[in-house]
Amino acid sequence: MTKPYHGEELVQAASALAERLHEGQEHFFGDGSYYDMHVHPVATIVRRLGYGAAYIAAAYLHDSIEDTGVTYDGLLREGMPPKVAWAVGLMAKRDGQTHEDYLDRVLASHLSIVGKFADSSFNYSWTMLNSPGISDRDFRDWGLEYAHNIAVLRPRLPAPQA
Repeated sequence: MTKPYHGEELVQAASALAERLHEGQEHFFGDGSYYDMHVHPVATIVRRLGYGAAYIAAAYLHDSIEDTGVTYDGLLREGMPPKVAWAVGLMAKRDGQTHEDYLDRVLASHLSIVGKFADSSFNYSWTMLNSPGISDRDFRDWGLEYAHNIAVLRPRLPAPQA
């Protein structure tokens, strides 16, 4: 087990881990890796909003449990602090879970609130900007889901902090 990372070292380790975990995964957002097209931009939003290392690390890893098969324990073994691994787990959708139950879970951690807010903000922006290339149904469904997430999460965002 790797000793937990802290500060900018944590951010760099989370970035490298996310890039490795999502290697070979492409995103329908465009030509490029999932990491470049989605993961890194979401983490950049968190950084630019003024949040610190643990928040940025959780944002880098926000899709890792859901999309790559890594586990909470696996994140710990990679040196992620428990609060980061826990927040990443909260952001992983579970089979059969309602969307409202999912959002209630996300609200259990400041790190997951910020990470999911950035993820939904990015996805909402992408959906709006690329609307001509999206079916009417996907545009409506995605746009409304991301707007709802933002509306639920925005009032619960903590003040930016390290």
